[in-house]
Amino acid sequence: MLQSSSISITPPVGEQIKLQSDSCHQHVVLCDNNTAHSTSATDVWVQSGEMAEFSCSFDGQPFSAVVWDHNGQNLADTERVRSSQSGAVLSLVIQGVGVADQGRYRCTATNPHVSNRFGRSTCTSYLHVEVKEPEEQDQDAGRTFPAPTGKPPEFTKTIECLQYIVTGEPLPEVQWLKGSFHIQPSGFCIIVNNPDGSGFIHIKSVKQEHSGVYTCKASNQYGEASCTAELLVFRAKAQEEHTLVQKVMQCVITGSGPLSVVWFKDSQALPTVPTHYQTSCEKNKHTLDITKLEAADCGLYVCKASNNVGTAECSAELRVIDQPNFVKPLGAVAAVVGAPLHLECQVDEDTGVTVTWTRDGRKVHQSPDCKLSFEDKTVTLDILKTTLKDCGNYVCVVTNEAGSASCSTSVKVQGKSCLVNFHGYCSI
Repeated sequence: MLQSSSISITPPVGEQIKLQSDSCHQHVVLCDNNTAHSTSATDVWVQSGEMAEFSCSFDGQPFSAVVWDHNGQNLADTERVRSSQSGAVLSLVIQGVGVADQGRYRCTATNPHVSNRFGRSTCTSYLHVEVKEPEEQDQDAGRTFPAPTGKPPEFTKTIECLQYIVTGEPLPEVQWLKGSFHIQPSGFCIIVNNPDGSGFIHIKSVKQEHSGVYTCKASNQYGEASCTAELLVFRAKAQEEHTLVQKVMQCVITGSGPLSVVWFKDSQALPTVPTHYQTSCEKNKHTLDITKLEAADCGLYVCKASNNVGTAECSAELRVIDQPNFVKPLGAVAAVVGAPLHLECQVDEDTGVTVTWTRDGRKVHQSPDCKLSFEDKTVTLDILKTTLKDCGNYVCVVTNEAGSASCSTSVKVQGKSCLVNFHGYCSI
């Protein structure tokens, strides 16, 4: 049989108030600086937003069923309302009490070993909820959360050459991004954030892959600001395009404008007035044209391009090569069958020169019976043993990038004389 009961209402410190009745003991425990007022054993006051805790202690365990109800409606456990049991003590905790929580609370415990009305016991209390005055809430808020005095970030100088100036109070934290990826300092990338709000990012050895959209993001507890800039890494490419024939050098340049392009020869800037040298630009192709190529035009040519981001240059060495000419052409040759055949001519230029031989329009190739050579500006063709088929028109062609020249000769092959005895007659 359940012999006695007690109830504790704990709207959370300090002292404990005991209220007694004939059938149960009621406790109101003050905690967490909250207050509860009771004018009778069943009346308790708490302020809205506080926590209320109800505790009942019964004899006659075990309990087969424990039910808490509010104004006759059974309560189920939620995140805000929790019931628990520790031995003979049954508890109910309500977080963040509101006006809707006031009313009668009852705990009913049942002992399965007692089948009559003495196997069930209840404890009851009434909860009053007092609403906080708005002025009091505002005063509390004023003491706990002072009005903000800082300033959100603001860029006074947006990204220029990957530099910035930002203001804010407190001084914002600055981060750099390339696209959507955060940039971390490394040996190839230096990030500087100065105490005065200025800063920059420095990329060593800029390459083509560093091109992209860079974002500087500044933030503090009062806000966030960002600015972006696109970095274009251009690479100049120079090439000699039939330099000796067309006397032209070209550079293909990419980069953000405006671009400044200057041509140099042996570290000296070429004159801008079109005379011996003429420059032109079509889209991103810059051209240097030498009107009349001379031997003095040989040297190192440099194309230098620059904009507000940086400078790039490319170079090419120009060598002036004369067209080869024959200073000693081929002469007329008469050969004898079985004897060696030697053809020789001389030229005044051998730089980049190639030699081609033909006989009656067919190319003559090097072979064990036919040797071709070109040394010290001298061109030779040697046939070790001449045959009748070696006769014909021989042409020697010398060629380089500046042009070509040719000379020719006609080769006649004669048979040998022989003496034959035939019935006393001699014939040739």
